[in-house]
Amino acid sequence: PDYQNVQELPYLDMVIAETLRMYPPAFRFTREAAKDCVVLGQRIPAGAVIETAVGHLHHNPDFWPEPEKFIPERFTEDAKKERHPFAYLPFGAGPRGCIGMKMGLLETKITLLRILQKFQFKTCPETEIPLQLKSKATLGPKNGVYIMLESR
Repeated sequence: PDYQNVQELPYLDMVIAETLRMYPPAFRFTREAAKDCVVLGQRIPAGAVIETAVGHLHHNPDFWPEPEKFIPERFTEDAKKERHPFAYLPFGAGPRGCIGMKMGLLETKITLLRILQKFQFKTCPETEIPLQLKSKATLGPKNGVYIMLESR
């Protein structure tokens, strides 16, 4: 796979986006208020720390019907137009959003394609389903993920 090839795989983009919705790399992020302001009637003083709970946002049924189900079609072009612009924030947003987002997504796509060309994934009984998660600085599996690879 090369750069051009991976740009022509919209379903792969949708699968990755849905994976990042369900399991965002940063489960929450914080910002500091630069100046006093009022948001929805609530006064926020300069210097206050504001936390965005991305994991909860990405599982909010107001934005994501059946949030615990893996549905890549949530990320069709039409579906994205219908959604609130800040309902999906796996990399943050605005001037302090992740600077490496595009490179990270490109690396993810190329790596997945290379692996999937050579191997088929099989689940192992040691992997808990549903997956139990832990959140420290980033979100990850509590007890690991075990898979078996079979050559194609």
